[in-house]
Amino acid sequence: MGRILFIDDDTDALETYVKAVSLANHKADVASSVQDGWEMIQETEYDLIFVDLNIPEVSGFELIEKLTQDEDTKSIPVVVISALPEDGLIDEVLNAGAQLFLEKPVALVELFSVIEKYETKSSK
Repeated sequence: MGRILFIDDDTDALETYVKAVSLANHKADVASSVQDGWEMIQETEYDLIFVDLNIPEVSGFELIEKLTQDEDTKSIPVVVISALPEDGLIDEVLNAGAQLFLEKPVALVELFSVIEKYETKSSK
């Protein structure tokens, strides 16, 4: 896997994700806001993006829509990580362009499984 971006305002979660991912020899960047994440996406090529939906100011949902409408980013797999999967929200997120919805807290085994899944797809 090349680079992974985690966008979440939960700094403890970000720290956990980055430590785990780097131990598995993946490169990870973090952003604590959608705006910061979007700027990073414009500057760096990412192979996979994990985004929380409930971020102040601009939601992760808006980022998914932006990513899927942009020619340069629409092929990047997006995985949503959120604490509260409300009725219909998962379908709405997937219809907006996300590939998967993971419920917080995410087990590291599940995180690695998702990374492996998209690593396999990107190497084909």
